[in-house]
Amino acid sequence: MAGPSWTSGRWCLVAAILITLGGCATQPATAPNQPSFLSGLFHGFFAIAGLIGSLFFHIRIYAFPNSGFWYDAGFLPGFGASVLVLILSSMARIGGFLVSREGS
Repeated sequence: MAGPSWTSGRWCLVAAILITLGGCATQPATAPNQPSFLSGLFHGFFAIAGLIGSLFFHIRIYAFPNSGFWYDAGFLPGFGASVLVLILSSMARIGGFLVSREGS
């Protein structure tokens, strides 16, 4: 006969302990010259190229340590813009709404 199964209460207890222990992790103190919003925007825009480059070279696509919220606030729209550029450029290549070949 198998042992007692884990109840949802035990899983919740384990999850609460892991979350509590994760909250104890420390971050280095921010310095005045750490990457902030504009650096995050730049790094986010080139994150896909950095990801491909990291397969061959020692490149990090995310600056660490950074200034926290403002770096993240720049990284996300930068990454979103790079994905949007990729989608729009691929749509133009496969005959999307950017290319009209009615005159040819």
